[in-house]
Amino acid sequence: MQLVVLYGIAALEKPTIHKIVVITEYPELLDLKNWECNCTGGHTNPFNDPDSASRLELVKIDTWKNEQPELTKHFVGAVGIVSCLGHRQPGWKNPDLKRRGLVAYAGNIQVIKAMMEAKVDRVVVISSIAINGDKSWPHWASKVMGCLFSTFQRNAAKDLIGMEAAYTDSPLDYLFVRPVGIGEDVVPTGHYYLQQPGEKKFLDVTSGTIIDGEVGGNMAKIDVARFMVVEAIRPTLHRTSQTVGAKPGTPI
Repeated sequence: MQLVVLYGIAALEKPTIHKIVVITEYPELLDLKNWECNCTGGHTNPFNDPDSASRLELVKIDTWKNEQPELTKHFVGAVGIVSCLGHRQPGWKNPDLKRRGLVAYAGNIQVIKAMMEAKVDRVVVISSIAINGDKSWPHWASKVMGCLFSTFQRNAAKDLIGMEAAYTDSPLDYLFVRPVGIGEDVVPTGHYYLQQPGEKKFLDVTSGTIIDGEVGGNMAKIDVARFMVVEAIRPTLHRTSQTVGAKPGTPI
């Protein structure tokens, strides 16, 4: 079983599959430590883990703004694609994001083309809450995000809206993942919670029970990644979106 990860500014953990292809503009970000993980070498780069390296392939690209003619060959044989190209970061903490520009649309239209050519059907795509009038998270912060998308972050909104439209216009089996917030140094818990669309209820995935309330913010990157990887290789949500968050009550 092979999985292709399009690595933008998020981090992904290793699932139990035979091969993972990571395609990225930012291989140096794989060296960053987001929490005290105590992993091999004191960092979170799986390519430096001897237990993982044999199953990993790293493909460095220059920019998703340019055409990537060899993308299809990396997709052949994959069971699914995990696309982390979209983001809503304004670039205040990472000025390089501004310099390189937004690539959710430019990158994902190439992903769609390559998937069609490689005959890969399943894709799990990072997006955002409050895009396209999304109101799945009944929390005041969702309204704030919507206001930001209509003012200071209009370009990010346009990029993500265009990306989502490209997938909905395709025949692919997509899932848009809407994290309510991702903390750079949040310690992973191994758990994630799914907001029920249009309701003040959420699914505790671990117990399988639906509970009244809202999912919490400030989720660990790896916990978002875990949800995306599971949905890529064992799909349960098809041609839709899903808001995912941390334990209810977790502050933003």
